[in-house]
Amino acid sequence: MSGISPYQAAQKVKAFRKAVMDEIERRCTQYCSELCLEAIEQRKNAPGAHNFTGNLINSIVVGLYREGLPKYAYYSKSYLEPAIQVKMTRSGRYHFDPDYDSTKSNYVPTVETNRGWGEEDAVRFFQSYRPKGKNIFDIVVAYPVEYADFIEKLRHTTGILATYAEAQKIARTYLCINN
Repeated sequence: MSGISPYQAAQKVKAFRKAVMDEIERRCTQYCSELCLEAIEQRKNAPGAHNFTGNLINSIVVGLYREGLPKYAYYSKSYLEPAIQVKMTRSGRYHFDPDYDSTKSNYVPTVETNRGWGEEDAVRFFQSYRPKGKNIFDIVVAYPVEYADFIEKLRHTTGILATYAEAQKIARTYLCINN
């Protein structure tokens, strides 16, 4: 009797599935890296955007989760100069000469923060966030500083919406999505 045993067939299917999942994960990591760079560019080039301390732009993180667990994180801090000071908080007036964007500026913040660093917020977010649902892969773009929502609602300058718009174009390259 020749042929393949049920055990051997199951092992071949298992090996094939692993190879497919590993290839998808590899493509997702490339996608996440490009998405992080895109998020940085969209923040830098958002009309009217200004980085006083550099914490918002340094807090950007793109995370890849596999079966709900964190696998890879791409941090904007890896591509940028570090923030020049801790996050501003609602407690007075701040003077910069120069600020993160190399200009002289003054600012009175209205959002309370933990007075930490944006890059630390990004690391904490990636390590603690768990995607909802039962997807095999999840890709999450986050700007986890306390005032990101405030800036987006008031000024529309975080770059998040433009990043989402570009995400589909980038996906076509790395994930072969044709919509």
